[in-house]
Amino acid sequence: MKIVVFASGSGSTFDYLARNKKGYEIIALFCNNREAGVLELARKHGVPQVFVDKDGGWKAKLLELNPDFILLAGYLKIVPQEIVEAFKDRILNVHPSLLPKYGGKYYYGDRVHRAVLEAGEKETGSTIHLVDGGIDTGKILGQVRVPVYEDDTVDSLAARVQAAEKPLYLEEFLRYGGIKCEP
Repeated sequence: MKIVVFASGSGSTFDYLARNKKGYEIIALFCNNREAGVLELARKHGVPQVFVDKDGGWKAKLLELNPDFILLAGYLKIVPQEIVEAFKDRILNVHPSLLPKYGGKYYYGDRVHRAVLEAGEKETGSTIHLVDGGIDTGKILGQVRVPVYEDDTVDSLAARVQAAEKPLYLEEFLRYGGIKCEP
């Protein structure tokens, strides 16, 4: 099975997916940030990189590659509707909250964790969902719950959520993609 990963940042989720391949191959990394740490990780894992630029040439490359699935891993841009339609029910996203709470246009990265702490939530987590025409509104495939501690900071909460979401993302992708893995 061929997958493409979209990422904008450090690439910790990309790295996790690349190190734990089970029945799939990462055929390309699409990135919109020339300074992103994920680019070095892609080089380390021998994964070709495609820059997501404003001219849209990347869209033709994505269609040419025709991956079985697209996994968004800390990708901070909205996926264009024509790509969502071309890969209907084949684009997955990981979001650092228990959707539908703290989802939507302004909730990403540390903003989510800050909002959770400011609201006094007792638990948060991460959601794996399909990408549809909205923002964080697609069908939920799985969630993992993470407790919020009184002494949590944005950084400490983010670290625990990220540690919990990586195995969940892999598990839900493998299940949804129908990839059977031997123990």
